[in-house]
Amino acid sequence: MTKDAKNVMDAFLPYEKFCKVVLDGYLVVDHAGRIFKSNPEAAAMMGVSQKQLLKLDSFNDAIKITLMGNSLSIEDILKNEIPYRADQLEGVASNGSKVVLTLSYFPFLDAGVVIGAFILLRNMTGEMQRDKNYVNKSLNSITDPLTTLFNRRHLEEELAREEINLARMPLDSDHRNMTIIMCDIDHFKKVNDKYGHPAGDYVIKKVSEIFKESFRKTDVIFRYGGEEFIIMLPASESIGTAIAANKARVAIEKYKFEFEGVTIPIQISMGVAQIMVGQEAAAATIARADAALYFSKHNGRNQVSIHDGKEIVSFMAKTAA
Repeated sequence: MTKDAKNVMDAFLPYEKFCKVVLDGYLVVDHAGRIFKSNPEAAAMMGVSQKQLLKLDSFNDAIKITLMGNSLSIEDILKNEIPYRADQLEGVASNGSKVVLTLSYFPFLDAGVVIGAFILLRNMTGEMQRDKNYVNKSLNSITDPLTTLFNRRHLEEELAREEINLARMPLDSDHRNMTIIMCDIDHFKKVNDKYGHPAGDYVIKKVSEIFKESFRKTDVIFRYGGEEFIIMLPASESIGTAIAANKARVAIEKYKFEFEGVTIPIQISMGVAQIMVGQEAAAATIARADAALYFSKHNGRNQVSIHDGKEIVSFMAKTAA
């Protein structure tokens, strides 16, 4: 053993007993990144046997590590004179397997110079995959599979949360306003009956896309059920919301819905209601928006109506502008 190696091992000696109970992988390297000691867990992460690991010329030969897309070599690691931890490192082991790692680094110093280091490696691959699966599962539970819009369940959760937030805001705050648009595709049953359910699904998806393009990023769109949609518009009042709704209505009327070479005429009716903060529950606002939608339907369809809490009025002419 060289003098440098002996110095590194002497520096590691106080931690040796502790490392026998460590469940993570660990390595002891010298100033050049040569591995002098490891445990089976570290070797398994590198995709080699412990004996093979100790024969390598450098830590770099055991695993290639990147941090946010940038290469992180053992030389880069050993430049640090203070302990640190790096999370979510992506590694490619010598056998080609991919791992996600957390690396904890503790340098050994001699007269202020790094002569080696103790490196603790935690394999986060399984945990990251579980987290990803959990996020995907959670997202799937609140989104509609056909349109990828939020579903009715999530609408109820969001409304309950917004109801509390709005009540806490100052009375003169513009953000205390919020409106609801309820939408329904006109004569949708006839679309399914005449063109088939796949055509109906195409129309619903395309209408969803037009909504995403028409409304603000801060507006939240939900598929309420079947051909019905609800849009929640924070920091907005009835007239401004009705203008935005009408633009979306015109966009839908003008769009050429073409399925399997057949053009399907599509129009939509909408109802608008502004939440009366402190005076009614959000469910009552939805009921008013629904009543305004019903008014649009029975007043000729393809139009926007507003329920102001006292009466319902047709906002704009039904012909596309």
